[in-house]
Amino acid sequence: MSESQTSVLVTGANGFVGSRLCKYLIAQGFHVIAGVRKTSDCTLLEELNVEYRYGDVTDPTSLPEMVAGVDYVVHNAGVIKAKKRETYFAVNELGTKDLLDTIVKSNPDVTRVVYISSVAAAGPSAKGKPVRESDPPHPITTYGQSKLAGEKMALSFADRLNVVSVRPPAVYGPGDKEILTLFKTVYGHIKPYIGDTSRKLQLVHVDDLCAGIHKALIADTPSGEAYFVAEHQANTMRELMNLLQKACGRWTVPLYLPAPLFRGIAAISEFSFRLVGATPMLTREKVRELNASWEMDVSKASDELGFVSQIPFEEGARTTYEWYISEGWL
Repeated sequence: MSESQTSVLVTGANGFVGSRLCKYLIAQGFHVIAGVRKTSDCTLLEELNVEYRYGDVTDPTSLPEMVAGVDYVVHNAGVIKAKKRETYFAVNELGTKDLLDTIVKSNPDVTRVVYISSVAAAGPSAKGKPVRESDPPHPITTYGQSKLAGEKMALSFADRLNVVSVRPPAVYGPGDKEILTLFKTVYGHIKPYIGDTSRKLQLVHVDDLCAGIHKALIADTPSGEAYFVAEHQANTMRELMNLLQKACGRWTVPLYLPAPLFRGIAAISEFSFRLVGATPMLTREKVRELNASWEMDVSKASDELGFVSQIPFEEGARTTYEWYISEGWL
């Protein structure tokens, strides 16, 4: 690290979003510090010029060394799936408290902390009415409730630290394993239509999200604010699936999955996975999320951060598909 370089700590740096963010911030000239647990798989960081610091947000004694002397912090670490409700809150809420408490005590002059929240914390949108940051939050899943609790915790430090929250929707892009299931389905010549196909969904390409987080880091905006960072355009479920098919260039047969049928499949999935002590891939909560509309008003991020998405889903789906093919994932 040169004396002139500004440092940024990225917690949860080893995951899909975290590793991509590290790469992006390195390209912006930052000295990037990857905050990871000692047990983390850091394969995605191997080719990046990052400094490793080890810590776990559920172990406060491990945090002072991780945050020491850094100029910026992106708190990206969190739990997306867990067997127990308590685990979500232990990491996403209390872990956030412990991290920010440590920053206040060990590095109170940090320039800015960006908390990575989720649109799940805000809750879904009503049809034809995109959700705004000023709307009362109404999360519909345990994950969303825990991310809202984490966001409230982070922003409660606004008078002691310069802290803002970024709320992305579902993130996709090269290397993502979550949306891969949909690509595999379309690649297998099936185009699934889940629930109400007229509901709207707004996604964000991982590179657009990284750009938005960078904007949130350096923008001269008030402490305590929250921002939706997403593609500026929402698409209906039907439109998204048609664009996905176009990206893959495959003929498909439509498969309609009504919401009640999907809920039944989820109930069986939950029961089966819990019999063997595993975390189910599909849950009834997840189905509620999948059957909801997720449309956001992104004008606040545009007006205050100067962020406007650059990658429409049609382009992003095509480059993601090409990456999956090149890497042998499809």
